Amino acid sequence: MSTKQNGSRPWTAAECIAFRFAAIFIFLQIFPFPLSYVPGLHVLAQWYMRARQALVIWIGDRILQLPEPITVFQSGSGDKTFDFVALLAATVLAVAVTIGWTLLDRGRTGYDRMMYWLRVGVRYYLGMMMVIYGISKVFHLQMPSPSLYQLVQPFGDKSPMGLAWSYVGYSKAFSMFTGLVEVTGGLLLFFRRTTLLGALLVAAIMLNVAMMNFCFDIPVKLFSMLLFLLCLFLIAPDSMRLMQLFVWNRPTQPVRETRYVPSKRWVRILAVATKAVFILTILAGNVNSTVTGMKKYGDKRPKSALYGLYDTELFVLAGDTLPPLTTDRVRWRQLIMDKPDYAHLKAMNDSITHLSAAVDTATRSLTLRGGQHRQDIRLQYSVSSDTLHLRGLLNSDSVTILLRKRNLQTFRLIGTEFRWIQEYPFNR
Repeated sequence: MSTKQNGSRPWTAAECIAFRFAAIFIFLQIFPFPLSYVPGLHVLAQWYMRARQALVIWIGDRILQLPEPITVFQSGSGDKTFDFVALLAATVLAVAVTIGWTLLDRGRTGYDRMMYWLRVGVRYYLGMMMVIYGISKVFHLQMPSPSLYQLVQPFGDKSPMGLAWSYVGYSKAFSMFTGLVEVTGGLLLFFRRTTLLGALLVAAIMLNVAMMNFCFDIPVKLFSMLLFLLCLFLIAPDSMRLMQLFVWNRPTQPVRETRYVPSKRWVRILAVATKAVFILTILAGNVNSTVTGMKKYGDKRPKSALYGLYDTELFVLAGDTLPPLTTDRVRWRQLIMDKPDYAHLKAMNDSITHLSAAVDTATRSLTLRGGQHRQDIRLQYSVSSDTLHLRGLLNSDSVTILLRKRNLQTFRLIGTEFRWIQEYPFNR
């Protein structure tokens, strides 16, 4: 491999020590990337992840002696006890290895080659993550439109994370915009000449994401901060040039860069082809998985055969018509049918019961299970225009319920249209 060098200088002792720690810490955070994406080598990646999990659990049990055992499960959270213990272990190990490395390599005056390849690894890892997250937002999957249940959920009952999800999910255009910015930043990182521009853009994105995670209690705080720190790592070599330009208003010199280019032509062609395959695979693979996800649990997910939000107009139980008293826990206020297998019952006192649901369109029957009900609620239904008529048994008593389907445009959140001209702010 030949070297194309535009200039280099000896490193200071502090720079060497900082690089050693950064190299070990970053490696521990992003590995087994890229092995997990290489056919055949993904087995090694799986072995490494199992060994890492076992080590973290052992540290929590034997060294930290945590009161509760660390569990490893998929929950959507990146801030579990496991993740904090793993971060602590990685930091301590990085410090220990840095001390040993420094003692054994005190005469070294620089790590130009290692820095070059470490930056390549960070660029591709960070770029891949931004493309993955960005595409999910472009297709409105990560934060989808508010569900029917969320439309009637009291504002004060929303969790901070739920509020953030609804805020972004309300607007497909805003979700697409934020996703396109993330994808753009990620793609810029795949190319050496646009690395600084991409790192600056992604740093701004990830700082905003990290602040959103902290302020809205979204459990991806550790990972978002890691991505932000990786951006700073890529920006660091150009920090003085940026200060010269943007702070001191002085001219700056071109970057002094050392490049490592394969001397053989076929190796260079293979490297370019591998890069192209990697980028196309990340793009095409994530577009495909995101489109599939949209059809499973996104905006294009399957909906109940009785999809809609229904307001109760008449509720007759055991021959008695129940008046709409706000203290009544039995009479329904609303029936929410969204997903095929679930239903939500909102009582007159605004308590909400989440039930499993089964709709049989052949027999025109609705079965509800769960909640405080002693047995399944089995009802026959008939649909006419915008009404839903239910008859059957509720806790062994006969019940007749007449419900009217709500026009979703009556919700201010949905019915309010975009306007260029507004004489007064419409803030409700």
